[in-house]
Amino acid sequence: MNMKKLMASVAVVTCLGGASAAAMAQTPATKSVQAEHTNEQYKVGDTTHDLYKDERVGVKDWEGKGLHAPKEGTQWVLISDKYALINMEDGKVLDIAPGNLKPLKK
Repeated sequence: MNMKKLMASVAVVTCLGGASAAAMAQTPATKSVQAEHTNEQYKVGDTTHDLYKDERVGVKDWEGKGLHAPKEGTQWVLISDKYALINMEDGKVLDIAPGNLKPLKK
């Protein structure tokens, strides 16, 4: 199959499966975030740039941002428009959350 036919097939499948693709995009296995400053794409399980392991970049007001409490040795960081839960020892992404969550109720 040549490249034009392949691209056309992908476009048709994408259009036809729009609703199911949107639902799939919300599953934990496919959560991802694009880092603007490095142009790297991270998903759960990936290892991030060392910058995100530094406690100085961690989100201190995680509750006010609608995020669950990070366990010891982890921290939430803002990457572009999303929050990523990072293991501070090895830089692994443990979770990704939208940047527009509602604050948690006390």
